[in-house]
Formats: sequence, C-alpha cells, structure tokens
Amino acid sequence: MTINSLLARFRECPLVVSVQASEYSPLDHSDVLLRMARASLKQGVRVLRLEGVKNLRVIRPEVKCATIGLLKRTYPGSEVYITPTAQDADSLIDLGVEIVALDATPRPRPGNDDFPALVAHIHRRKTLVMADCDSLETAIYAAAAGADIIGTTLAGYTAESTKTNGPDLELLRAICAAVSVPVIAEGRFSQKWEIEAALRMGATAVVVGGAINDPVKQTRALMPNKPANANDRVGAIDIGGTNLRFAVFSGDWQLISREGAPNPESRKDRLDWIRHQIAESGVSRVGVSTGGVVNPKTGEVVRAKAHLMPDHQHIFFNEQELRVPTVAWGDGHATAWAHANLAKYAGSRVATLAIGTGVGCGFVQNHQIWCSPDGDYPRINDLPSPTGESYEKRMGGKFISQDLSEETKEIARESLRGAVSALQGLYFPDHIVIAGSVGLSPWMAPELEALNVDPSPFGTDAGLYGAAAVALFPPAFR
Repeated sequence: MTINSLLARFRECPLVVSVQASEYSPLDHSDVLLRMARASLKQGVRVLRLEGVKNLRVIRPEVKCATIGLLKRTYPGSEVYITPTAQDADSLIDLGVEIVALDATPRPRPGNDDFPALVAHIHRRKTLVMADCDSLETAIYAAAAGADIIGTTLAGYTAESTKTNGPDLELLRAICAAVSVPVIAEGRFSQKWEIEAALRMGATAVVVGGAINDPVKQTRALMPNKPANANDRVGAIDIGGTNLRFAVFSGDWQLISREGAPNPESRKDRLDWIRHQIAESGVSRVGVSTGGVVNPKTGEVVRAKAHLMPDHQHIFFNEQELRVPTVAWGDGHATAWAHANLAKYAGSRVATLAIGTGVGCGFVQNHQIWCSPDGDYPRINDLPSPTGESYEKRMGGKFISQDLSEETKEIARESLRGAVSALQGLYFPDHIVIAGSVGLSPWMAPELEALNVDPSPFGTDAGLYGAAAVALFPPAFR
C-alpha cells in the first residue's frame, strides 16, 4: 500500500477504529474482536488498528480494509512498549499489515535498536510506518526519521508528557503545524466534537478505541460516583470577604452544625481557625468555597482581590495544608454546583449570582462547571455598568453597606437587572439562581420576582452547601 492509497481511504472515512480489549477482559478473544471489527466496517470504516499476532492472524484475512498493526511487548531495561524491535515489526509484516505502528520516542530500545534504522528496515519491506508519539519534539524527530504517519498515541502515557482529561488537542494542533507528513490523532477520544475538532486542526484521521470497543473502559468511565454513607461526616468551609464559616454535613447532604467567625486579616489565622474546626469536628474530608479564583487541581487561590480578601492570593486549600482530603473551588462555582445537584436544576443550564461582600458567579452545563484551565469564573462582577463602574461596586456589600439608602438600594437593583441581562445574553441559562446576603435581602426580593430568577433554596447557607457539594459530589474538571 502506498501513502496515497491510504490517504484515499481516509478521505472516504477519517475514523480509524482500534479493535482491542483491556487485559483480562472477557472480550479478549480473537473471534469476539473480529465481530467488533466487522461491526465498525459495516458502518463505513476503512482502516482498523489491531494488536497482537494471534488477533491479526484471525482478523486480518477476514476483513477487507487496511490494517495498522502493532505488538505490545515488554523487554528488560526498556520502557518502549509498542513494537519495540525489528523482529516484532517483521512479525506484523509477515501477517500482511499495511502499516506498522511503533513507539517513536527517543527512549532506549531493546538491543539499542535505532528508530531511524527501524523505519528504514520497515520501508525496505514495502510497509508504511506510523510513529506513535508523546510530544512535539518526538513528532518532529519521527518525521525527520522518515515516518510516513505521525500519531499522538503516547501523549500522556510517558514520563515526558502530561496526561490530559480527554485528548491532548493542543499537542495535536502543534504537531499538525510543525510536520508535513499526515497526522493521525489518537488517545482518549470519546466525543464526536473532539473528532471533528481534530480534523479541523489538520489531522488526517482519528483513532478511537475504548470509546467504541472496550466496555471495561466505558463502564469505568460511566460509573457514577459512589454515594457517601449517610453516617459519614464531611466539613464545609465557606470563606467570604466578611465572614469565615465552617459546617458539618452528613453523607446525605444534611446540615448538622455550623460555626462562624469574622474572616481574619492574616492567612495564618485563617488557616489556624479552619484546622481547629476540622480537628474538633472529626470530619473525614472537607470542601472549600472561597472568594477568588481557585485552581481546583491544586487548591491554590491563584487570584484574589486584596480589598475584598486580604492576604488570600496564593493561599492553598489542599490535604497538605488542611490535613484531610480536600476539594476547593471558587465560591461562585461551588454555589452553582450546589444548585446543579438539586432535583429542580439537575441536568439543566444553571447560573448562579452570589451577591455578598463581593459578587461571585458560576455556571453549570451538562453537569460540568464551566471554568478556565486554572479555575476562573464568569466575570459578571467586573463587567462595567452603564455608569462605567463595575456591577460589583454598585451592588456588592463591601461598597453599599455603609449607605443603604433607598437610592443605594435602587442602584443595586438596577445593577442586578444589568447583571442578569448579561448572564442571559452570554450563557443562555435555563435558570438563574441568586444567593448571598445582599442578593437575598428582603428589599431585593421583589426584583428577583420581576426578573423571574430564583432565590437560592439554601438561603444564606448556599456557600456552605456549595462547599459540602464539592466534597460529596466532586465535579469533573477538564
């Protein structure tokens, strides 16, 4: 097969199906894999990716398609796992595969085989080479070595690469821009939009395996979080610009007790108070809802406004600091997540405006918090109102509490109207929920009704329920 004839097949169908089974899976049988291969071929697939001599010997003669073949082999002293040696490549070629897939990383190979020499050996046998890569550097190296196709197969599976939740689309984008040979996207593709995006980036084809043919992986991926035991006790920490609160919740999300104190000026005093509450309560884990932008992967407050949250930027809320397993999110995100886990809002597009000392915002769609890679939130608070001042400065408690005249209240209500309009125009939510001490003030209630937005069912405890929710039902973070 020539590269041009292979590309013609990809033009007919750019989806490549990897037909493999997890180790020890009941489906790890050549006849079963053959049936799965036929099922995909009936839908128009023109290229399969197959592993193992035994499987190829059964499947290859029975299918009329091009085959990318590989062997997974472990050799002492080498981390190279996919078709490590020339002998392994020969085994595949002898079985009739049109393309040999092999690890292209510069890691030591068994017997100190040289990758460019291995590519040349496969070419001498009139077979194409797919280089399974883990990084941009590996892709450039493999293309220079003569590989016919570059694949992103190993992205996230070597010590030199970082595993992303889902396919590493940024790596794919970089590789497509850097090499002139065809690129096949592979690795953790499970959604149609991911495949379409990969093709728009310049990928020639996309390999999908587990999402189609591996019920072990699919069962694992779709398994819901195990519900907490009702007798479990989790801690909830709500950190606002004015108050610091701690509550104990049962495993079925019932509030048991709460404590509160003014938020200290010093982060040391803040953390000391939180640690004391955790130790006294005996909770097994905690959730944190705090002002500022929190990176949920690390628990670091990466950005915070000093006039609202003094000595708060770069504070960490994680197990190392709090001495129990910890999940931390910004307060707008956490409060929105709490609402998204109520029966009324579950599965819908729900936005939350938390109007207290400052103004927080969160948005949940498809039961996932929408945020930036480092946890930033929808910045409704910083949008300019018609006067030029931000909505936060016109309705946040820090700015209006010293003068709650009727004029100030009307300015806050007018600002709420503008903030709600912005939310509706930007995110098209099915529901908007208002939380926070200012948002739930009695003088604001008629405005909520007029705007057809909901006061939080959690009342002024929405921040605590949000902190408990992220601990009890940890949100997925992409």
